[in-house]
Amino acid sequence: HLSIRRQRQMCIRDRYSGGEESQRGVALVLNGKMGKRVVGIDQVSDRILVVEIEARPTNLVVVQVYMPTSNHREEEVDEVYEQLEEIIRETPGKKNLVVMGDWNASVGEGRDGNEIGEFGLGMRNDRGEKAIDFCRRNKLFITNTWFNHHKGRRYTWKSPGDMRRYQIDYIMVRQRS
Repeated sequence: HLSIRRQRQMCIRDRYSGGEESQRGVALVLNGKMGKRVVGIDQVSDRILVVEIEARPTNLVVVQVYMPTSNHREEEVDEVYEQLEEIIRETPGKKNLVVMGDWNASVGEGRDGNEIGEFGLGMRNDRGEKAIDFCRRNKLFITNTWFNHHKGRRYTWKSPGDMRRYQIDYIMVRQRS
């Protein structure tokens, strides 16, 4: 087994997960103090990275995600969701869980159950519906839709030429019972 320090070095120096097209790849940037608290790293795929960080009262599990864009087949999207669901099933409920990243989905404006707050952006699309269903199945909520920011600060991606702005990056955490 590699030491945690060596795993961290490999993750920083030796691993490249963007594929030949340089269209994929995930990373998690931590400051030095947080980096020293990393107790586990699992590069599940070139779209999912899991990092466990020592914390109190329980450890923090951060799952970084980069969902396929609309140019990819729906089967690729479903495969990433299946991998995420397996990770969530294997993460004990006592650990703090954060699933975050670029979902390439729009959940839209307006509250929807316990999963979506009223401060999303734009119109919901099919990928947004899929993200909400994922949250419902796994008892997650999208935190950045629960805070009232000016609409001009809610977008996380803008189309070339700044013609349209979208909120497609989300931070999901477990709902408390």
